[in-house]
Amino acid sequence: EDGKKYLIFGQDPDVLKALCANVLSWILSTFAPSLMSHLLPPCAEEEATICVSSSSGRSNKTRCISIGRPGGLEQLRLVYLKDGIVTVGYNLTDFCPPPFTPRVDKSNLIPPGCVVLNNEAFSVNYADCCIRWGLYESAKRFVGWPIVPGFDIAGTIDLVGGNSGDFKSGDRVFGITLFGAYSSRVLVPVEQLRKVPEHLTTAEAAAIPAVAFTALHALSLAGHFPGKSKFQNKAILIHSAAGGVGSMLVQMSKILGLSPVVGVVGSSSKVN
Repeated sequence: EDGKKYLIFGQDPDVLKALCANVLSWILSTFAPSLMSHLLPPCAEEEATICVSSSSGRSNKTRCISIGRPGGLEQLRLVYLKDGIVTVGYNLTDFCPPPFTPRVDKSNLIPPGCVVLNNEAFSVNYADCCIRWGLYESAKRFVGWPIVPGFDIAGTIDLVGGNSGDFKSGDRVFGITLFGAYSSRVLVPVEQLRKVPEHLTTAEAAAIPAVAFTALHALSLAGHFPGKSKFQNKAILIHSAAGGVGSMLVQMSKILGLSPVVGVVGSSSKVN
């Protein structure tokens, strides 16, 4: 039947495929590390030779963490991209496919409504582990391999495309990209950015977007957002209340006037 999902030994074939890829990666990295390069071939946008500035001791090229195939931590590669190339999310496919752009080192090369961000901080989420394992559905569907993981970004705007509102070079901003955050430079639509409040550090701002959006989505599914709650009973039970999304849900629930707010955690050490 159309849309029917077939199982192998009661398991999703995609899960079994990812499992086999993870096992192969572990075997090679453990017993034959010299063969790992065959699992992680360089991409066309990658710079083969890195020229390091003598004044700063660091390269000014885009640096990112690229994952070439499913596996463990051994699949994480620090990649230097060619001049003018940055990482990009999958929602700018009208301009270029992810995870890398063509040259965007001048404002007239940047698509309208977008900026190039000098990314100074990004957060690490559990979803990023699922991406590396090969189990994150939207990563497989919209990006594939290689992929630069990560959603949350925060830093300073470098270059600005046309129709970008009141954003300008030098603005300190934070926001979200649909993959591509593990990078020093990211092309991102301005509608996915907000200016960092003065009382927040850049790192603090980078810790907000993904967990906040997930928490708001959960509250929306529960009928408490947007607008007034659909229910007379304002009590709410939050599982994993000590985690990133859970702790955000606790705070948002209080702001929305839900009461009592009851949190469940995995151990007594997480209560405080």
